[in-house]
Amino acid sequence: MSKKKIIYSDKLAPVRYRLGYAHAVKVGNTIYVAGQVARDREHNICHKRDFLGQIDMIFQNMKDVLEVAGASMQDVVKLNFFCRHLWDMTKMTPIFEKYFGDHVPAMTACEVIQLWHPHFLAEVEAIAVIGEDQIIIEGSEVEGLSKERFHLGPDKD
Repeated sequence: MSKKKIIYSDKLAPVRYRLGYAHAVKVGNTIYVAGQVARDREHNICHKRDFLGQIDMIFQNMKDVLEVAGASMQDVVKLNFFCRHLWDMTKMTPIFEKYFGDHVPAMTACEVIQLWHPHFLAEVEAIAVIGEDQIIIEGSEVEGLSKERFHLGPDKD
């Protein structure tokens, strides 16, 4: 039976005693990363009106936590985004590629009224699995549907 390992990164704000949670929990080869926000080691909120700056910092924080747990961004299998404005996510492709390259985790995105602090524009949590190779399985196209029908951005009607 594997034991739960509580993961803390010394590069992130200490949260155990001040806020009562772990940066991540590792069970076997699975790592559950707590929601990351744009907060520095001293608990300062960074990039207050800059969604892309916050996403970059969030992914850096996530990367730091995963490294302590013996994983990388390439081990992430699921991301959950909580954003103040979902349309902001359409701008994040360059930052996403900076951290994930061509890796494709499953993803969920929710628009929320407010996060823990009004200056947070996004929070992202992750699940990573160590020691598994990524295999992309492409299905066949369903008749009547095309990739062009599915897009992020406002409709052009």
